[in-house]
Amino acid sequence: MRRRMSRRALLRAGLGLAAVAPVSALLAACGGGGATPTPTSAPAGTTQPSGVTPTPTVASATPAGTPTVAASPTRATQATRTLRITTIGAVSDAGIYIAMAKGYFAEVGIAIELDTAARTAGETIPLLSAGQLDISGGSFSAAHANAVLQGIHVPAVATKGSLSKGFGFHAIGVPKQAYDRGEITKVSDLRGKKFAVTNDSGMDILEAERVLASGGLTLDDVELVVMRVPDMPAALQNEAIHAAELVEPTATIAIDQRGIATALLRGDSLVEVIGDDFPIAGIFYGPHVAKDRSLAVAWMVAYLRGLQFYNEAQQDPEKRREVIEILKQYTPLKDDALYEKMVWPGLRADGRFDTSYLEAVQEIWLRRKSIQQKVPVGQLVDFSLLEEASNQL
Repeated sequence: MRRRMSRRALLRAGLGLAAVAPVSALLAACGGGGATPTPTSAPAGTTQPSGVTPTPTVASATPAGTPTVAASPTRATQATRTLRITTIGAVSDAGIYIAMAKGYFAEVGIAIELDTAARTAGETIPLLSAGQLDISGGSFSAAHANAVLQGIHVPAVATKGSLSKGFGFHAIGVPKQAYDRGEITKVSDLRGKKFAVTNDSGMDILEAERVLASGGLTLDDVELVVMRVPDMPAALQNEAIHAAELVEPTATIAIDQRGIATALLRGDSLVEVIGDDFPIAGIFYGPHVAKDRSLAVAWMVAYLRGLQFYNEAQQDPEKRREVIEILKQYTPLKDDALYEKMVWPGLRADGRFDTSYLEAVQEIWLRRKSIQQKVPVGQLVDFSLLEEASNQL
């Protein structure tokens, strides 16, 4: 079963949304898939965009001591090219933000316009196809498969967030009161209960199916509720829902800071259930960018350098501090304590993700009629640009 819970319904349920205002303010810092967050404040020097005409944010000059990579000669001799990129102000956008802040894009002749308008994948894909947007960082969705079936080629070319060992940035949370009463202490107790996800036609649905299967349940055994991430803690607190796919930093806020929820599965225990390197979001190129091979590869070189720095920061305290400061500039998440407590998203240094999950999720999309037929994964993903970019690193 599936139900979309409206804000009016939430209010009728007596949800104390004002009590979780800090969670709402951090919506865009949640790196999970599904509903697109409300636009966030842009950092200094960037004008909040309207539609698809944001003010350019040009990558800064390379700081002293930053290692350099030889850019493609065809890019080095051309004037700077500006690309419009959609981001949601999430920690999983770190590869982009690091490449901007450290001047990696500038080194390959690219300036960045950040577009943070709130859109679904179905709204973003036509803009990419028409050239009104150049690159998108967003969730994997049935909309991408449907676009391919309509002859629109907007492939995922790199990762923008996966659940993996050490980087399990989701949690399956249940109301703490229900847990303490002994009513919901394991997944099998969710039979007949309301299970909240952010998107029932994205990767969330595969995550939910595998979580439920670990307790001997199916999607048909629960009532699916589509809900924005920042509304979930209040809904759990008031028991308007009985389980939710919480995304960091909301998971840490709800479970550890506010004591609103208890985790049935979290971090590595969740990854063990749903599978390692479980993709949530990707980088998508518009057709016009993909056709300009030198431009497409140059952007990818800079992005890969951002991903590599992100992964180095997981082991190097000085680099981690630098990444946190960059994220504080570009995202609404400003709390140092949260950065230290929460689980960060997985962003593989090689830019790849396990594509087999896109095959698996299409089985569910087809069964639930989100798509009319399955699409070969090779038409949804193109790692050839990653290969070319890797050769330049």
